[in-house]
Amino acid sequence: MRKTASGYRLIFGYLGLFVIFVGLATLLPLFALFAYPEEAGDWYCFAIPGGSAIILGILLFTLLIAKRTKAQLGKHQDSVLLLLVWVSAILISATPFLIKGIFNFTDAIFETTSGYGTVGLSVMDPKYLTEGTYLHLFVLYRSVLCFIGGVGLVLIVTSAISDRYGLKLYLAEGHNDKLMPNLARSARLIFSIYFGITALGAILYVLAGMPVFDAIVHSISAVATGGFSSRPEGIMYFQNYPNFWAMQIISVVIMVMGATNFLLTFFIITGRFKKVWRDCEIRLFLALCAIFIPLFILAVWFSGTTNNFGQAVAQGAFTFFTSSTTTGFSNVNDIAELGHGVLMLVVFMNIMGGCMGSTAGGIKLYRMAVAIKSFYWSTKESTSPSNVIYPHYIYRFGEQKEIDNRETANTLGYIFLYGTLLFVGATLISIAGSGDISFGDALFEFSNAISSTGLSVKVCNRGNAVVRWILSLGMLAGRLEILPIYFAFFRGTRDLFRKETY
Repeated sequence: MRKTASGYRLIFGYLGLFVIFVGLATLLPLFALFAYPEEAGDWYCFAIPGGSAIILGILLFTLLIAKRTKAQLGKHQDSVLLLLVWVSAILISATPFLIKGIFNFTDAIFETTSGYGTVGLSVMDPKYLTEGTYLHLFVLYRSVLCFIGGVGLVLIVTSAISDRYGLKLYLAEGHNDKLMPNLARSARLIFSIYFGITALGAILYVLAGMPVFDAIVHSISAVATGGFSSRPEGIMYFQNYPNFWAMQIISVVIMVMGATNFLLTFFIITGRFKKVWRDCEIRLFLALCAIFIPLFILAVWFSGTTNNFGQAVAQGAFTFFTSSTTTGFSNVNDIAELGHGVLMLVVFMNIMGGCMGSTAGGIKLYRMAVAIKSFYWSTKESTSPSNVIYPHYIYRFGEQKEIDNRETANTLGYIFLYGTLLFVGATLISIAGSGDISFGDALFEFSNAISSTGLSVKVCNRGNAVVRWILSLGMLAGRLEILPIYFAFFRGTRDLFRKETY
C-alpha cells in the first residue's frame, strides 16, 4: 500500500513544484543573450540561483510526495502554501540582483516584490536604464517577474497539473472564475489570452515606432498592469517620437484589456458581447469613465501645469486610465506636478481597482458594485413596508446572480479591512520617514503599493529601509488580497501550538 502525503509534508512537496518553476523563470533572461551577447558575463547571475532552485524543488517534490498518495489540503493550508510560494519566489528571484550588486538585500526584495506584485514602483538606479550602462538582461528580468505576477504563479503552474493538485490554491490566489470545466484547461486558456494580448501590444508598439526591446517591456507592463518601464522617464522617453500619441492610445487599450476579467475577455473574443455589456463590472467601469474622466481633466486644467486644454485632456484622461487599471504609466514627467486634486483622484481610483479575475489590483470593481447595490437595497428596504421583500440580484457575466447576506457582509468586511490597512500603512510610513515624508505623500505611495499601481511621488526612493519594507509588505498583502496572509498565519500559529483548526 502506498504511503499518504498530508499536512506539511504535502505543503512542502507542492512547494517544490513551484520552486522548480521559479528556477526555470530565473533562467529565461539568458535567452536575451542571443540579442545582447556583450552581456554574456552576467550569465552566472541567473544560472546559479535558477539552477539551485530547480535542484531544490526536485528534491522537495521527490523526497516528500513523489510516489505517495496525496491527501487533500486541510482548512487554510492552501493559504499557508500560497504564502510560502510567494515568499519563496521573492527570495529566489531577488538573488540575481544581489549577485550583480545592483541592490542591497532590502532593495532587491523591494524590486522583486514590486515585479511579482505588478506594482511598478522601482528603486533601480537610472544608470542601468541609460545607454552605455544599460543592463538589458536585468531590465528584461524585471519584466519576466511582472509577466508571471500578472497572471499569477499558481495559474501558470496549474496550467500544467491536474485539478486535484491546485483548485483550492488557484482560488486562494484570487482566480475566482474558471473559463473551462477542467482547471488545467481553464488555466491554459487564460494564459493563452494573456500571452496573446501581450504579443499584440508589443506588435502595436513596434508599428507605432517603439524599438522592439522597449515594446516588449512596455507591453508586458501594460497587460500585467505593472508599470515597469525600460527607461528612467517611462513612456515620456518617447514624447519626441512622431507617433507618441499612438503609443499613448495603445497603452490605454492594453491597460484596459489587462484590467478586464479574463472570462469577459473570452466572451469578447467569442462574440458574446451581450454578456459583456450586462456585466456589473463593465457597467460600473463605464460609469466611472463618464464621471471621473471630466474630473481628472478639470483637475489637471485648474492645476495650472498647462495652458493647452488639449494637453490637459490628454494628461487627465491618460491618468484616469492608468490609475483605474492600477498600471502606473504616466504621460507627465512627475505625477506630483499635476497637483493635489489629481493625486487624490488617483488614490480613489486605484483603491477602486480593476475587474476581479484580471491583472489589476485594488478592492476590485465587483466588490464595489456589490457594496453600492447593498447600499441601494438597504435604502430601498428602509423606506418600504416591513412585509415587502426585494430580491438582491446583480448581473455577473451577463446573468442574474443572487447576492446573499453573507456575501454582502464579506464584501463590506473586505472593504473595511482594505481601508484599515491603507490607513495603518500610510501612518507607519509617515512615522518611519522621520518627518521627511508627509502623511499625504505616505497615503499616496502606500495606496499605490497595495493596489499594485506604480505611480509614485518618490517616497520609495527618498525613504529609508524601514519605509521600503513597509511598502514591500503592503505590495505583497495587496497582491494576495490580504485574507490569505491572515489565514496562513492563523493556521500556522495553531499548528505550531498543536491546536486543531475547525
